[in-house]
Amino acid sequence: MARSQTSGAERGLSRFEGFSDAVFAIALTLLIVEIKVPGSLDGPHGYSDLAKAMAEQWREHLALILCYVVIGAYWLQHHYSGRIYRKSDHWFGAINLLFLLAIVVIPYPIRAWLFHLGTRFEPTGALTLVVGLALLACTWMAKWFYGLSGQRVMDERLAPDFLRQMTRRYGIAALVQLAAIPVELLAPRFGVAVALLCVAFFLLPQPKPRYKPGEEPSEEEKLQE
Repeated sequence: MARSQTSGAERGLSRFEGFSDAVFAIALTLLIVEIKVPGSLDGPHGYSDLAKAMAEQWREHLALILCYVVIGAYWLQHHYSGRIYRKSDHWFGAINLLFLLAIVVIPYPIRAWLFHLGTRFEPTGALTLVVGLALLACTWMAKWFYGLSGQRVMDERLAPDFLRQMTRRYGIAALVQLAAIPVELLAPRFGVAVALLCVAFFLLPQPKPRYKPGEEPSEEEKLQE
């Protein structure tokens, strides 16, 4: 079998995944910091009912949940792809940095949309969110296509039909995210719903990786992964 060509230093995935997991963990942890408790230095003041003051922060609470779901869906795919990618190189790491940038930025458009829901600025907030989700999907696809190109960093034992199946799944999802942008221009809330439902799909379990005949990893290897 011809050796696949990689760019720069070829490495295993332990440090690559460790760094990515750390970014995901920080992005998820920082979400709660954005909610300022009533009575705190930066929180609401002048209230007479604490329960009402907290209830009035519903946009912030919903933003926390929505951000957690979106980032969590991509973390599940990142975790799943640990069975697909086998190594990394310079350009794979660079593309992953762009993907992680999209991960840490996505709470901003989500909050921009929710904080302007029901106002005259809602269409702009909705467009910001849909574009942010599309960019997130595109950076994920950039990683996938780079891995597929000559199978630079993917497990060469994976069955071609499995790779085609996952390419269709990820590709259709990215196209739907991009299509949600013009839809949003006509119907802002419907465009947002389409983009978010597309992300929610990846909360579901993905197909079990399939391998070429006689090249399945051992049980010990699966546990080490």
